[in-house]
Amino acid sequence: MGPGWATLRATRRGDPLNPDRIEKLRKALKDVSPDVRCAAAEALERLEALASAEKFNQMLQSGDRAAKLRALYALGDIEDEAVLKPLVSALSDEIQEVRCAAIRMLGERAEPRTLAPLFELLDDPDPSIRALVIEALGNFHDKRLADSFLSLLTGDEPEILRRVIAALGKLRDPRAEGTLLRLLDHAEANVREAAARALGHLKT
Repeated sequence: MGPGWATLRATRRGDPLNPDRIEKLRKALKDVSPDVRCAAAEALERLEALASAEKFNQMLQSGDRAAKLRALYALGDIEDEAVLKPLVSALSDEIQEVRCAAIRMLGERAEPRTLAPLFELLDDPDPSIRALVIEALGNFHDKRLADSFLSLLTGDEPEILRRVIAALGKLRDPRAEGTLLRLLDHAEANVREAAARALGHLKT
């Protein structure tokens, strides 16, 4: 029995996660029909995820740096859409480490609904944030991002360039070819390497 059961039992009557619902579903785990047992188990798992997500969301709102990071990593282990809202909320946290962790986690999930809030961070004044956002957006494989990525190839920050190049390689957009060919002569070896790799992925 997972740690979320205590949270579920403590939920107020009338809440979406009320105790009556939990007890009924637990009884359904012993139903004669295997399909009913399976459905009940899935429902309980979903409700436990919701309860855990809410608990960790509260930690994100009021905890210190260590508590917020613990909450984020715990949310990252929950495979449920309920965690998306607190993860997106963490993108605007005042603590940079929290923001960075949220960007990485949203990039790993690449859930289409979170693309827009990540995209807004492309204008963040912090280059380390922009670099993480570019890498995260590249995981979405969304061709609508191609124009924005292409416009970033005119910059002069090597780490930004490297991440943009890698993202364009995932999109396989042939419009990047001319710029990537020029970047094979870039002063930074990691930019040249990224350009060479991306050229191998572009559509012809």
